[in-house]
Amino acid sequence: MNAQSLPALIDGKTRLFGIIGDPIVQVKSPEILTANFRGRGRNAIMLPLHVLPGKFDETVRGLMALGNLDGLAITVPYKGRITAFCDRLMPAGKRIGSINAMRREKDGTWSGDMFDGQGMVLGLRNNNFDVKDKRVMMVGAGGVGSAIADALGGAGVKSLTIYDIDETRARDLAANVGRNHRHNDVRFGKPTQENIDLLVNATAVGMDGNGMPVDFAKLDPKVFVFDVITHDTPLLAFARQCGCQSLGGVAMTRAQADLLVSFILGES
Repeated sequence: MNAQSLPALIDGKTRLFGIIGDPIVQVKSPEILTANFRGRGRNAIMLPLHVLPGKFDETVRGLMALGNLDGLAITVPYKGRITAFCDRLMPAGKRIGSINAMRREKDGTWSGDMFDGQGMVLGLRNNNFDVKDKRVMMVGAGGVGSAIADALGGAGVKSLTIYDIDETRARDLAANVGRNHRHNDVRFGKPTQENIDLLVNATAVGMDGNGMPVDFAKLDPKVFVFDVITHDTPLLAFARQCGCQSLGGVAMTRAQADLLVSFILGES
């Protein structure tokens, strides 16, 4: 089947995939990943699914029981919690302890993997910023922060300083990345723009259009600013005002689309 012969929308043969999160209205994955399916000639669609925290377990079990649902993408705040539903984790998922993609295998079991970090590194590279040998300050040590930290370590950053309001979580993440990528200088530290090349917001602060993940009076225009949130944020606006190059989370989503789709379709 080629893209031209696909149904205009959906039909009874359409394979379903869902992206789960809370909230869900902000995600760009449904249109990006559905377009990727169609570009591959696949009769498949990615649906946004608002899963409430108090109903998480029963909702996920119900989704996994659907006969025509072949995979899930996962966004905040469920990237760590969803691992309990996997029969196996791929190497990156094991290292990070969270995933953003699950697929149903031919034997009915479920596998999970993480692509956020790879997507972020590739998204920056696609926008002429290579993280190799760069000094990075990252705010946020949750699921997406863990994935980004692992990918930055693997990509050969010169140094990585991690901050989170949960200091123990940030220190644990720094220690984990240091163990897995011993050539890197990885540590916990307070937010700073001194001696850094890249500032990363890996938190949800600013998603609602309010708040900043860092409290800086100004930013050095030499600092590149990346925000995982997929729409414009106060941090990105502030970066532009300071003359910094900046990039939002849509670049990460687009960059990882091929990797994630190949995985959930069972092609990799």
